[in-house]
Amino acid sequence: MQRTEKSLAFIIIVLFAAALAAGYQYTRQSVVVPHIAVGIEQSAPVNATSTFLFEKSRITISVPVDSAVYYAAKSTDKSVSIYGNVSESVWVTDSYLEMVNDPAQDRMYSDLLTQFRKIRDDEGLSSDEYLELMAAYTQSLTYETTPDNPTKYPVETVVEGAGDCDDKSVLLAGLLSREGYKVALLAFTPESHMALGVGSTGSLYKDTGYAYIETTNLSYVGIPPDELAGGVVLTSEPLVIPVGNGTILYSSGAETAYIHDMSTISGQKVTTLNAQLAPIASDLTAKQDQIAQLESRMQALRISGNIGGYNALVSSHNAQVSAYNAELSTYRGEVAQGNAYADVYNYIITHAYNRKGTYEWVKANMPA
Repeated sequence: MQRTEKSLAFIIIVLFAAALAAGYQYTRQSVVVPHIAVGIEQSAPVNATSTFLFEKSRITISVPVDSAVYYAAKSTDKSVSIYGNVSESVWVTDSYLEMVNDPAQDRMYSDLLTQFRKIRDDEGLSSDEYLELMAAYTQSLTYETTPDNPTKYPVETVVEGAGDCDDKSVLLAGLLSREGYKVALLAFTPESHMALGVGSTGSLYKDTGYAYIETTNLSYVGIPPDELAGGVVLTSEPLVIPVGNGTILYSSGAETAYIHDMSTISGQKVTTLNAQLAPIASDLTAKQDQIAQLESRMQALRISGNIGGYNALVSSHNAQVSAYNAELSTYRGEVAQGNAYADVYNYIITHAYNRKGTYEWVKANMPA
């Protein structure tokens, strides 16, 4: 479940429908977006460090970020000026693309990607695993949002190690697009949510042409959340904002779809078995009480010397114990099956940083 997001209207819109000073109709249409204006003063770098899980390792990424760039980005007025009759999709697209690609952040991107590439080369990661590495880094950054806060530049998110849906999606878009992946921001305006889309050979989200990546927490590529915080469900068609000209596609969508299907099945099995086991457990408790009462009577008869009365109850006692043991055996078998499904479900939700390993584990451990 995701947390409630701040509004995606991260900018102040200034409309100029007419050139007031001249007194005539203004016909030119354009969008003026903000830029990071870095001063010439020298400043010490800010060390941005993040540690996260990926596959079988704990990864630490640490980059020195020019503090002048960071503070300039943080103090930038993120307003947008709109001249003429410009559609919302146009100015929103222009605004986000500027956030992703402002050249003042090029060094930060370069330093981050140098470290990611080293991990890729040292570990022999595939193209899909390399994408998942950068996704795990972004998803692992602290989720943090405040009402009416403007979207952060990626350099702000990196230095602060925190952001919300649009902050983290913008950062991941910048990383993946620079590595040649086909990516797009997915803006869900009615739900005030943003995710990332990646070109994929499967598991495409609605009619976007992209597989869905949730950036607010660890999750598998191609698997959208069932709901956001507060029970909000993504039902709108997102505005698709392509970022860069990458062509590399994600090709493990079939594996993440399998993982998701097994998660759904195992979760449903656990719920169903719990419902079935509750009355059985109650019946077993009742049978235990009946057997205990019968044994108390038999013990009293034996102590009193009434062996005939004692022997008369032995057959009934044995029948009750036999029925109890048969039902207990069935109960234990179903509990074991429920536990096996629960193990699969829990493994899947706690290993979203390791698609490759999770796929192999689930195939080996999913109950038949």
